[in-house]
Amino acid sequence: MNRRALITTLALLWIATFPLPAAAQDVTADVKTWSGQSWRLSQPSLEVFYSIVSRSREAGADTGSETAKATNFTSLTLGGLTRATADPSVATLNRFFGKDAPDTIQGHRQAQEITAYRGGVATQIPLANISSITFKRETVRDSSLPPYIAATHVRHAADITLADGGRIVADYVNLGATILRGASVDGRIDIPWQDIEVLSFVR
Repeated sequence: MNRRALITTLALLWIATFPLPAAAQDVTADVKTWSGQSWRLSQPSLEVFYSIVSRSREAGADTGSETAKATNFTSLTLGGLTRATADPSVATLNRFFGKDAPDTIQGHRQAQEITAYRGGVATQIPLANISSITFKRETVRDSSLPPYIAATHVRHAADITLADGGRIVADYVNLGATILRGASVDGRIDIPWQDIEVLSFVR
């Protein structure tokens, strides 16, 4: 047996003994939204969107505080946890939207885990360990948000079933600017996580 044949034989024996992990496209997701819509998605992923604001300085200007305000404004726009400045100055708005606006880099990445809170204790759960998530939402009373959006201010909790049969009951979850992305028979589907009531993974 020549060297090439020997290497091929050993490679085949290795694959037979230690099969490769299932590809991501073998996973499907069953999704039900709060509005009652349902999908079965192939190649599902949780995509986290973010924006990085440049902290460049201009001569003679205190851009540090202005950039921080602009960053807060960006966070609110993207659905992050940081609230915007209650009364941003005209200079701040000009800097953010005008010719002096800080450079921003927008991107996204796949989430590999989610963080669930229970009694203030954070638990990081790998997505590969999750079988299903049932979200719960409750309207926040005495919301500090402006009246025209206070009615939509909700707090999310979740019941999480693990692949090994375990269960985690979280009294708070917030996935920020995250969407569930997958492929359906009609094409690509992007669903904001806040619109999801039940998410189940089939592996």
